[in-house]
Amino acid sequence: MKSPQTVTHCISSNASCFGPLGCQCKSWPSPTISCLLFLFLFIFPISFSQAADWKVEKKSLEQKIKSQSISVHQLQEGVQQQQEKAQENIAQEMALLAELAILNADLEKHRAKLASLEDSMARQEEMIVTKEREILPIQAEKQKAQTHLQKRITAYYKTGEIGMINVAFSAQSLPELLSIQDGFSALLQYDNNLLEHYRETLSGLERSKKALTLERNLLETFIAQASQEKEALEKTSREKNELLTQIQTQTKLHEQAAQEIQQQADTLSAQLAIMQQKKEALSQGFSLNKGKLPPPVHGKVLSLYGQPGKSKTGTTGITTGISIDSPNGTKVKSIFEGTVSYAGYLPEYGNTLIIDHGFQYATVISRIETLLKKEGDKVIAEEDIGITGETANLMEEGLYIEIRHGRETEDPLLWLDKNKLSLP
Repeated sequence: MKSPQTVTHCISSNASCFGPLGCQCKSWPSPTISCLLFLFLFIFPISFSQAADWKVEKKSLEQKIKSQSISVHQLQEGVQQQQEKAQENIAQEMALLAELAILNADLEKHRAKLASLEDSMARQEEMIVTKEREILPIQAEKQKAQTHLQKRITAYYKTGEIGMINVAFSAQSLPELLSIQDGFSALLQYDNNLLEHYRETLSGLERSKKALTLERNLLETFIAQASQEKEALEKTSREKNELLTQIQTQTKLHEQAAQEIQQQADTLSAQLAIMQQKKEALSQGFSLNKGKLPPPVHGKVLSLYGQPGKSKTGTTGITTGISIDSPNGTKVKSIFEGTVSYAGYLPEYGNTLIIDHGFQYATVISRIETLLKKEGDKVIAEEDIGITGETANLMEEGLYIEIRHGRETEDPLLWLDKNKLSLP
């Protein structure tokens, strides 16, 4: 509990002062809040007939705000989920692009390899054709030599061996016959050597052709394998590109969904802000119930607001509240819900309760015999907060009440239900 000195010395440029009772430290509203409140009250005017049901309306509005807040939160979560999915898709897209870059590099290598193999294949075919062209005339010469040799052999055998009969019946001499036979033999040997040369040449060409053919077949195998690898890479590349297109489409859809959900969230947030402003206005239930607040006690009003007066101690001045007569032992009620900001003894006032009702409205109730509340307690309307007694009225008669708004006091009779009081 604050001491009177503590209360007195809490005065600052932004404090709401309670005159000799000291100050209740409370900041003034910012210009922005004041403008919003003015705008809201202009858009959503509340008549005094509506003010009676302000609690019901406030409770209904709080439920709507809670529901709307949940909806906004869910939408924001939806936005976050869509953004996360879009980021995941972007990450997949980047990974796919990296894979496609590697695939394209491999494809270029395989295309170059295939082109090289095809060039080698073409050269190999040319070499085979060249060898075949070389073989054909050799085969023709061989066949010609072989035919000529056969004729020589036939003629040689028809001549037969040189014997007595050939020598006896031949018109040529023996030496001439021997010379002819030697010539035949030499020619036959020459033809035989020529044929052997043709055979070796042809054999060499055939071996070269066979080797070239084997190399061509091997190149064909390499080309087929390279083609299959290239086709597999091209197929993988097509599939990756199709997947990339799908992911890019999904990314756009997620981003679009996030934008649309965000627009909905912004719309609901704007509506929520209006409802919050309306709730703030409805929270000023104290001002909405002006003229209908229950007095702290029922009884006769002993002194009026703003009248010259003189206390039992001889102090004179203008009254800033009213005094209400009440029997000893009467329960003192709070006139509206709020928080006890001060509970204790104050000079000139006696036992005092200061109740903060929000929005710079406060009530000061003094000359209480017994305080039932302490600083920081929450109270509701018409809750017991104290008890009157004989000792509390030694200084002045009646229960004393002030109503303050910020630094200014106001006439309590303008706020209290006068039907429950006896006016002088």
